[in-house]
Amino acid sequence: MERHAGDGQRRHGLREIYRANTIRGMGMKGVTQQALEHYEDREHSLVKHAILASYLQRCLMIVGQWSSKIAYIDCFAGPWKSQMSDLSDTSPGIAIHLMADCQATLQEKHHKQVRVRSVFVESDAQRADLLDAHVQQAPTNIVRPEIWRKSFQDAIPEILAWLEPDEFAFVFVDPFGWKDVIESSVLAPFLKRDRTELLITFMWNFINLATGHTEQEANLTAVFGKDWQAANAYSGDAKHRQLMRRYRQQLTTACDGSGLNRLRTAVLPVEYANKKKVIFNLVYATHNATGLVVFWEQAEHVVAQQSRLKLQHRLDHVAKQHGQNDLFNADAHQDEPHLPSYDLKQAWLARLPNVDDVLVVDTIVMADLIEATDGLLSDLQKALGELIKDGTIENVNAKRPRKVHVVNYRNKEQLRRLK
Repeated sequence: MERHAGDGQRRHGLREIYRANTIRGMGMKGVTQQALEHYEDREHSLVKHAILASYLQRCLMIVGQWSSKIAYIDCFAGPWKSQMSDLSDTSPGIAIHLMADCQATLQEKHHKQVRVRSVFVESDAQRADLLDAHVQQAPTNIVRPEIWRKSFQDAIPEILAWLEPDEFAFVFVDPFGWKDVIESSVLAPFLKRDRTELLITFMWNFINLATGHTEQEANLTAVFGKDWQAANAYSGDAKHRQLMRRYRQQLTTACDGSGLNRLRTAVLPVEYANKKKVIFNLVYATHNATGLVVFWEQAEHVVAQQSRLKLQHRLDHVAKQHGQNDLFNADAHQDEPHLPSYDLKQAWLARLPNVDDVLVVDTIVMADLIEATDGLLSDLQKALGELIKDGTIENVNAKRPRKVHVVNYRNKEQLRRLK
């Protein structure tokens, strides 16, 4: 994606969040180490900001090709524990810079006149004051961001009235808590609105703990729907998967939609830096299949970043124990390849149930597969590659077998079941 020429003048804080870099020379600090320094004691927020920044940039650039009006709404703006004077380690700082950069690029490179405006909702007076001071310095090519000093619940009807009918809206719901905030009944006005996407922070650690307390049953029913206790009978990853699927279904049901324009969702788990345990999930919701696939493309990069962050955290801990600070970095680390799961193969075969069946693979098919399996795009491609290798499926449009882009869904390639 093209970037604004003025981007190089910005401090490296934002850039290191969402751009992957290869570090040459193990004797110098890497990008991941520098980023972790800005996010000390809140390392998981770095992953959240990485997906926000990387997806929001692509979203603005894509939407700006067809919509002349874009709005960004941050419903719990904070900022929280910022260590950067320009707030580039917070969602408001990231969003404001990206909105300005993308608006300028759309105009200069693509000759698109796009109005970009935003609202930052914050009920805490001190944080709202900090935001207000910050937006006074916002780039002038975007409409000056508005600071609304009120609760999220009070702001919802006013946000909906503020949005124009033909305006695309990206809504970021990032609360520290969960009750009376993330329920489908609360978010339904946004979920039902056309041209609207949401990114929701689902505080899994808090909610998971609440599932063990009977006094929380009413609150949990509001989140997961009736009979959620059946999913609660599972443990570990299975419990997490089952309950999150129930939550996503609640969001979908709240829209009463079906067909091509139904609500689509995806979940990106974010783990603690020092252990393999989910602290919160980032839940993405859209009515657009392409939007879901683009989000998942960015999520793939962020999953790799999360692995590097966790590795870097361990390396830094070891280095400090031995008095060897700044000696190691994880930026060049590559995760070990793994075999595609049986479930992912079955998901492909379910779409080609009979010999000689043909499937045109486009973004709608890929969005369906993402929702059905939660599999990363690279893993879905690997699973298909295994089926092609063993002669079960062929890519009609491929002249030779491919190891990476086994099927090009952007070009709507065809698959055929052979056996």
